[in-house]
Amino acid sequence: MTNPPVTLESLFNAQRQIQVLAYGKDPSEITDEKERIQFIKDMNLALQDELHEFLQETGWKPWATSNHVNEQAAHGELIDAFLFFLNLCMVTNFDPESFADKFFEKINRNLDRQLAGYDGITGKCSHCKRAMDDPGVGCYPDPKHPGYSMCVAHLEGK
Repeated sequence: MTNPPVTLESLFNAQRQIQVLAYGKDPSEITDEKERIQFIKDMNLALQDELHEFLQETGWKPWATSNHVNEQAAHGELIDAFLFFLNLCMVTNFDPESFADKFFEKINRNLDRQLAGYDGITGKCSHCKRAMDDPGVGCYPDPKHPGYSMCVAHLEGK
């Protein structure tokens, strides 16, 4: 496989091609919900494992004397993690354009939070602890009880 011009779309396409060639399936075409959930779980665990492998390429343990970062091996682990991350994007129909849009929305929201004195607590749902200004969270301040919130997931028994 030759290197196309590097864009987020080219990275998604390359990973999609590998998935189809190696495993016979484009993650974005998994429609059976049980199969999608299993794939999401498998990719999530694989991603976490690669991030643990990445961590092992550093001297992160405060009780040890090693202060190293094996950059070449660390880069390999980050690539492995990114491949599993791309699979998660594809199986949840998160295309490159939407990803870029959401990425910059989140960067701007995080900057706004920091400039406003973000403390990690204010603006979070009192039930699920998610940020109420994140799209899709479904939580909002409870007008009857200041300091508390209404949480869609909590109200639905999730």
